[in-house]
Amino acid sequence: MHIDKTSISLLLSLFIASFLQNVEADILNNQTNATYYKTDCFERGINIICFKKFLQPAVETLNDTSSSNFLSALWRKINSEADTTANSRHKRQASGVPIRREVRAAPYENNFLRYALAVRRLKYHYGVRSDLNTYDIIASIHTGSNSEHDGPGFLSWHRIYLLLFEAALQAVFGQGVTAPYWDSSLDFAMGNRQSKTIIFSNKYFGTPVIDTITGGFFANLPGRTITRAINGRGGLISKNAIAAVLSRTSHSQIVNQDQVRYCWECYHDIVHRWVGGIMETGISAAFDPIFWCHHSFVDKIWELFRQRLRNAPADYPLGYANHGPNNKMNFSNYRYQPNPPITNQEGFSNRYARLREYAPAPSCQNQCSNSPDLFCDPTRDICVSREAVTSVAQDAIADDIASGWSDITTTVMALRKVQQEVLKDIPPGSPLNLFRIRQVDPQTRPLSAFDV
Repeated sequence: MHIDKTSISLLLSLFIASFLQNVEADILNNQTNATYYKTDCFERGINIICFKKFLQPAVETLNDTSSSNFLSALWRKINSEADTTANSRHKRQASGVPIRREVRAAPYENNFLRYALAVRRLKYHYGVRSDLNTYDIIASIHTGSNSEHDGPGFLSWHRIYLLLFEAALQAVFGQGVTAPYWDSSLDFAMGNRQSKTIIFSNKYFGTPVIDTITGGFFANLPGRTITRAINGRGGLISKNAIAAVLSRTSHSQIVNQDQVRYCWECYHDIVHRWVGGIMETGISAAFDPIFWCHHSFVDKIWELFRQRLRNAPADYPLGYANHGPNNKMNFSNYRYQPNPPITNQEGFSNRYARLREYAPAPSCQNQCSNSPDLFCDPTRDICVSREAVTSVAQDAIADDIASGWSDITTTVMALRKVQQEVLKDIPPGSPLNLFRIRQVDPQTRPLSAFDV
């Protein structure tokens, strides 16, 4: 007996619906391990492990000695650099301080390309744990907890986190490599063409497909799969938003989420939602390499603000339950803390700010950082991102995104991908036994959905 593809599709849909709830519950229990990241799901058959791969894997545990020793080594590196810079007679002009430039700033080979290659090397590095690449170890620290967000500690915690990540990049790629900052106001200036920005091309962060990215430096890497759904329910940051934040005179004014016009973290949030995919959820956001470039920009604007204050640490806002000035930063819920510890308020000091410098933002006055991927709009006197050069098929995808496809939840899109991957390889007239069944003795245990 043969069944056509329509019948198979219907049966598969029923199969998915019958146990999706159980899958989601299991994911929320954080019971995953590195085997769930294998890419040969369809060769091994559809099973619970494969569905976890396409949904949202929970964060890996980092309580092991190897991970703790590695993170401690990165912390020692940061402290050593901070001591050296603090002892410099010329402090902010200290030689050798790495510079963060806008993603598209020239020269490409020494800026974004260097970053992309360093990320790839970290993704392929298994020197800390044999079952988890080193990039994913760092990304797993970001849990999206309320001690990392929703208060003044957001600014200092992410500053230190970014330094930890860059220390890991430098450990495998060489001194000086940084996460270039993504100034999304350059893409905001594109108006209704934002989804076609060159940022989402193979030259930079990969094509703007819904779900798993398919091109560029970060496609098909080991570990956590990168998904996106750009131009979703969030937004990008405008020049006016930046000006509004910088117009304030105290930190309490830019961390108050009741005053969204001036809330810098609030503007940060909408970019996460605009990129979508794994960037939209705190537990997975750092697995997308654009996360670090977004936070590099967040840190840049904060540093501009911080430098305008006479005594930034003394201006630390009070009254936030999870962000007390003397609260020790905890870099994940795996009981890992820097040694020696650092407090939220200490993160507001010059000690860590001096470890990086920022190149000026692209402007018409500096020829848009000499980037071929930016142009000066003389009517507005601002630099604007150029569009990606795409194929007809890619244009169609971008149009789908712009028309609202990105509002579909990541889970639904992931399951649809599973269905499509299965159906495309089924020859016409195939029998119904689509899945390789595990050998289970029905006398011992009944066959369940988790056995297929």
